[in-house]
Amino acid sequence: MPWAIRVRRMGRTAHCGPGERGRSCLEMRNTELLVAICGAIAVELAHLRWIVLTQWKCRACAEPHLHCDCKPAWVKLLL
Repeated sequence: MPWAIRVRRMGRTAHCGPGERGRSCLEMRNTELLVAICGAIAVELAHLRWIVLTQWKCRACAEPHLHCDCKPAWVKLLL
């Protein structure tokens, strides 16, 4: 089966292939890519912090870290 028939049957592809300048994907500069990666890392670190505070239990009092009174306030700020 020729490729063109498969494409018509499946629909438009999700990736940006070669084509006219207006129809292909826009190029992303390194600075834009750096900002996007740093933003994704910041979101993931905030998500991991939320998991540690709400899901993990303190070894001493068996409470979630968010409600634990065993730790000083500055430790909770670091978490």
